[in-house]
Amino acid sequence: MAPGGRAAYYMTGPEGEKHGGWWRFLAVDAPHRLEFEDGFAGPDGEPADMPTTRTVVTLEPLDGGTRMTTVGTFGSLEAMEQLMAMGMEDGMRLAMGQIDALLS
Repeated sequence: MAPGGRAAYYMTGPEGEKHGGWWRFLAVDAPHRLEFEDGFAGPDGEPADMPTTRTVVTLEPLDGGTRMTTVGTFGSLEAMEQLMAMGMEDGMRLAMGQIDALLS
């Protein structure tokens, strides 16, 4: 995980279907900040012709715990609307809801 590096992943839907994705790391300041571009991947793992998002994740100590802040930006209003219509908001809500359990 370093600027210019990449990661591949997949999301599993409620019916067991898998959807590929990728991250391209833009900035890494462990353990405080991570910035990456996020997009969909085709069956071959290569980036699909879909809108991407730019995400910044920051971690900061807070009252004996850690506050994680995630800010995502879109290339355009149309890109955001397309991704939201595909269920991005629900997907993010479900994914973020799993973080505490994963870290405990």
